[in-house]
Amino acid sequence: MLSREEIIEILAPYNLWGGRKWDAIPREGYLLEIERKLSSGAVALIGTRRAGKTTLAGLFLRRAVKNGHPPEGTLYVNLEDPRFSPYLSPEFLEDVFSAYRTYVYDGENPLVVLDEVQNVPGWEKWVRKVLDLGEARVMVTDSTSSLLRSELSTLLTGRVLPVEVYPLSFPEFLTFKGISRDMKALLGKKRRVEALTREYLEFGGFPQVVLTEDEVLKLELLRELFDGIVLRDIAYRHGFRDARAVEIVAELALSRFSSLVSASRLRNELAGILGRKVSPNFVDNVLDAMDEAYLSFRVPVLSPKVKDAMRYPKKMYAIDTGIANVVGIRFTENIGRLAENAVARHLRQRFREVYYYRGKGEVDFIVKGGLKVTRAIQVTWNIDESWEREVEGLLEAMDVFGLKEGTIVTGWCSCEERFGEKTVKCVPLWRFLVGLWSL
Repeated sequence: MLSREEIIEILAPYNLWGGRKWDAIPREGYLLEIERKLSSGAVALIGTRRAGKTTLAGLFLRRAVKNGHPPEGTLYVNLEDPRFSPYLSPEFLEDVFSAYRTYVYDGENPLVVLDEVQNVPGWEKWVRKVLDLGEARVMVTDSTSSLLRSELSTLLTGRVLPVEVYPLSFPEFLTFKGISRDMKALLGKKRRVEALTREYLEFGGFPQVVLTEDEVLKLELLRELFDGIVLRDIAYRHGFRDARAVEIVAELALSRFSSLVSASRLRNELAGILGRKVSPNFVDNVLDAMDEAYLSFRVPVLSPKVKDAMRYPKKMYAIDTGIANVVGIRFTENIGRLAENAVARHLRQRFREVYYYRGKGEVDFIVKGGLKVTRAIQVTWNIDESWEREVEGLLEAMDVFGLKEGTIVTGWCSCEERFGEKTVKCVPLWRFLVGLWSL
């Protein structure tokens, strides 16, 4: 067992009181959400690996110090440090906290960050104890959504509030590129913004990738990130015995991003590649694990008929267009599907209920607010080649759901056309993603 002195020695380089600076570009929306929710006592930052959870936690600690909280009153614990690995348990968390309180800070209201908390079996019991006794405010991070439906639903109901952290949105991406989000500034740099839109579609919004200049290195980072998520957060965490089969399913599924994905078809393809039979549930379980690890998400059909909802497959999207591009075919052949994936990610982050519509025609996205459909959105890169098809599907869905307005997100075209009492608006992708339209 580690002594208290050894624990402090390991902790120090990670912490403000040990010299760490936590220098990074702030993501203000998340920092404000963390501050608001931490008033409940605890916050859980959840999202895909390397989306920026650790940095956000560190920036929040730094901001607290800037606002008058003593540096010694903050504690960051990296639970992936290999020196801690043999000891991870609720008792170990108590040892760490006791060492910190003995040697660093015995004052009131310490802020504690437990990074990658899923590595500690039973961590919820320790956090519940700390919250019940008022010993600290706590922030935890986890690279999968399993935390949302684990013991949080029992031991920590209402005590730990989740904050889902995504790779950079397009407005955040522009900030990282030094472009102001002010509308006049954006319109004044339209060509630059359009060029950055294409870069965002190709390489996505993982902060490390965005801040890397070399394009070859960007792709290497994305591939390494994909492999790491598949191996650590899917295969290992869920106990899949055949990691190679898991990787094949993930590649096959994500190569179909912005398309319908059938588990039975994937299973047949996997069996052909492996040269053996595949368990009927294996592919379904891997797809669920991909969603849980925030590698992907799937959009279901919206239909009043239960049979239709069960019969039609879901549409597959990557959590980041860079991941989609590095797993799928090359960018120049894929820009329309990448644009649709970017819109899907944007909508998922803003709205709880997003669907696609399929009737005589099809609509890429239907957004619900409560019991009411509020938006119908098509995505096409070149509207000149698909105007009639996109409008036909949109008008049908508008009739079905009682909408007066529909939107077509395009590569660069702006337009507005009336069809009786209905209006169809075309919006360039970059304007849609930064919110320069009436969403």
